[in-house]
Amino acid sequence: TMNFLPVLLLLASDGAGAAPLTEARAVELALQNSPLLKARAHEVDEARSLTEVATQLSNPQLRVSRLRSDRLLDPAIDRRSYGHHPFEDVSVGVRWSPPGLGQRSARAAEGRVREADVAVDLDRAKRELVARVRRLHATIGNLDAQIALGQETIEQRDKLRTLIRQRVEQQAATRLDLALAEVDYLDVFTGLAEIQVRRRLAYDELLIQLGLPPETKLELAAPPTETCSPSPEGAALVERAQKGSPRLQLFAARLRASDAERSQRWLSLLPWPDFLELSYVLAGDNDPSYFRLDLALPLPLLDWKGPDRRALSARRAGRLEELRAEDQQVADRVRQALAEQAEQAALVQRSRQVAAAVDEGLSHVRKALESGETSNLVQVEQIQTRLLAVRRARLRAQLECKLRQIEVDRLVSGGS
Repeated sequence: TMNFLPVLLLLASDGAGAAPLTEARAVELALQNSPLLKARAHEVDEARSLTEVATQLSNPQLRVSRLRSDRLLDPAIDRRSYGHHPFEDVSVGVRWSPPGLGQRSARAAEGRVREADVAVDLDRAKRELVARVRRLHATIGNLDAQIALGQETIEQRDKLRTLIRQRVEQQAATRLDLALAEVDYLDVFTGLAEIQVRRRLAYDELLIQLGLPPETKLELAAPPTETCSPSPEGAALVERAQKGSPRLQLFAARLRASDAERSQRWLSLLPWPDFLELSYVLAGDNDPSYFRLDLALPLPLLDWKGPDRRALSARRAGRLEELRAEDQQVADRVRQALAEQAEQAALVQRSRQVAAAVDEGLSHVRKALESGETSNLVQVEQIQTRLLAVRRARLRAQLECKLRQIEVDRLVSGGS
C-alpha cells in the first residue's frame, strides 16, 4: 500500500504556508510514493532469497530397510509369540547427497546474475523517475518564467495599442498601423495561452509522479539562477558512469557465472560421491550389530565433458565481448549527452548576447520616441516583437540546457 504519511504532511505544511517545493524535495517525495519502485525492490529481495535457496544443502534421508513381515506381522496374525530377534538384520540409516564439486559456487554465481538483472530494472526505474521529476520541476519553472514574460509583453503591447489609437485619432498614424498592433497583441495573447496549457499539463503530471491527489495546490520553488555551462570533467564523468552502471555489473556477473560453471565442469571429472549412507544394522541370533557405510562414486570413463567445456569457453568469450561493448556504449552515451549540453550552453550564451543587443536597441528607440526625435511606432513594435522572440528563445535554450544536464546526471548516477 502507498505510504500516505508524506502526502498528508506535505498537504498540511502547504496549508500552513511552508516553503515552496524544491526539486530535491519533489524527488524525495516521488521516490517514497512510487509503487513501481516498491515492486522492483521486492523483486530484488526475492532474487536474493532465491540465491540462498539455490545454495542450501539438501536434507538427509532417514532410511529403514529389511523389515520382514514373517517376523513382525505373521506372529500377530497367527497369535503366536514373536521370535527372539524380530528386528534381526534391520538397517536404520541416514542417507545424504552432497553437492557436487563447484556446484554451490556455480549456483551462487547464477543467482547473482538474477540479482543483478532485477537490480538493473530497479535502478533504471529509480533513475528514470528522478530524471522525470527533475525535468517536470524544471519545465514548470521555465514555463512560469515564459508566462511572466508573456504577461509583461501583453502589458507593453496594450500600452502601445492605446498610443497608436491616440495617434490614429490625431491622424498621426494609420489604420494599418493599428491593425498590425492588434495582430501582434493577439499573437502574444495566443502564445501565452498555449504556454499556460503546457504548464497545466506538466503540473498535473508532476502530481501523478509525486503520488499526490489531483487538484493539489503546490507552490514550486523558483529554479536557481545558475549559468548554463558545459562540464569540464568529461573523462571523470565517463569513468563514474562506467563504475556505477548496473548493466555493466550485470554483464560482469554473467561473466563470473560462466567461469564458475566452467570450473564445475572440470571438477566433475574428479571422483566425488553421489550419496553417502551410514546405517546401523541390528543384531541377530548369529550376527552382532554393526555400522555400515554405503556410497556411490561416478567414474569419468565415458564422458569427459569436452563439448561442455568448449561451449562454456565460447560463452565466456561472448560475455567478455558484451562487457566491452556495453562499457563502450556507456562512455559513448555520456560523451553524446555532454556534447549536447555544451551545444545548448553555447546557444544560451549567444541568445543572451542577442537579447542584450536587441534590448539596447529598443531602449534607444524608446528614448527617441519620448524625446520626439522619431514617431515611428511601427519600428518600436517590430523591435518589441524581435525582443520577445529572443527572450523566449533564451528561456527555451536554458530549459534545454537544464534537461541535458539532467540526462547527464541520469547516466552518471546509475547508468541506463
